[in-house]
Amino acid sequence: MSNSGHPLARSRTVFHPSSGISFATPALVPAFSSKGFTIKKEQSEVETAVELATPSLPDYLLLSAYDIAHGFVPKLEDLPARPEIVFLDSGGYEAAVDHDLSAAVHMPHEPLEWSELMYEKVIADWPKYQATTFVTYDHPKLRQTFEEQLERARRFRTARSEDLVDFLLKPETTDQDYLTSTLKKALRDAKSLHGFGIIGVTEKELGSSFLARMTAIAELRLALDAAGVDAPIHVFGALDPLTSCLYFLSGAEIFDGLTWLRYGYHEGFCIYRGNYGQVKGGLNRVDTLEYAWMLTSNIRYLSTLALAMRKFALDADFSHFEHHATVLRQHEAALRTTLGRRL
Repeated sequence: MSNSGHPLARSRTVFHPSSGISFATPALVPAFSSKGFTIKKEQSEVETAVELATPSLPDYLLLSAYDIAHGFVPKLEDLPARPEIVFLDSGGYEAAVDHDLSAAVHMPHEPLEWSELMYEKVIADWPKYQATTFVTYDHPKLRQTFEEQLERARRFRTARSEDLVDFLLKPETTDQDYLTSTLKKALRDAKSLHGFGIIGVTEKELGSSFLARMTAIAELRLALDAAGVDAPIHVFGALDPLTSCLYFLSGAEIFDGLTWLRYGYHEGFCIYRGNYGQVKGGLNRVDTLEYAWMLTSNIRYLSTLALAMRKFALDADFSHFEHHATVLRQHEAALRTTLGRRL
C-alpha cells in the first residue's frame, strides 16, 4: 500500500486470493444495472450497453446478480470480452425502489422477486474460472444491527474463503436513511472488520451532504488504519469525474456507478448524452454508434483519472487533477478542518 504523500488518499495492489490476479487502486469500476434503463423488444438497454462497451472495458467491471438471475445482462461466457475480475453485486440496488444520486430522472421501477436464496443460486452457477469479488447480501427489506451484519458477513466470507469478499455496511433499521449508527459501532470496533478483503458503503447512505459523506469515509479509513485493518473502502454508486475524487481524497479506493452509462465525461464534468455528441463532433453519427463511442470515451477518461489519482497518492500534488485542482484543494481543506486533530 502507498499513502506516503497524503494522510488519507492512497494506492495499493489488491490480490485475488485464488487466481493470483491483481488490480491497482484507486479503481474506477464501470457498473451495469437494469434499473433506470428501459426494455425494448424484450432486450434491456443495459444488455445493449454491455455488448457495446465490454470489448473496451478495463480489467474489471461490476454486474448485479439480480440482473444475471433475471436475464437482463448476457451470461459471463457470452460477453464479447471477459474481464479479469468481476465485482458481483448482491442485487440490493435493483431490489429497491429508490435510485442512486446520479439518476437525473427517476424512472418507475417495480422490483422483481429477489432473495438471498436466489443470490446463492447465482453464486453456485457462477463460473469457477472467473476471479470474482462477491458483495455480501443486501435487500431493502433486510435490516440488521451491525453485530448481526458482521456475523452474516463472516459466514459468507467463510463459504468463499478463496475469493475476495466485499462487506457492504448497511443501515440498521428500515427507517434509517443513513449509516450513522452502523458506522458508530464500526468505528468503535474496527478490529472486527479484519479479514474482509474490501469494506463497502453506499454513497447516498453516508450522509446528507458531500462534506458529511467525505467525513464519514475519512473517519472509517482512520479507524481501520488505527485497528490495523488493511482493506480498501469501496463506495457504491460514485463514479463521476468530481465525486470520485472527493471520496478518494477522503480515503476511499474503489468506486463504481452508472454515470458512465448515462452521461458523457467532458473536461471533468458529466454532460447530457446529446450535448456530448455535439461537443465531440458526432452530428452525423448514428445514435447507436454515438452511444458506443461515448461509452468507450468514458472508459478512457476513467483510466486517465485513475492514473492521476495514483500519482496524487504518491506526492499529494493537486495539479495531477487537470480540471478540478483548485476545487479539490479547497474541498480537501474543508475536510481537514472538519476532522481537526483526528487527521
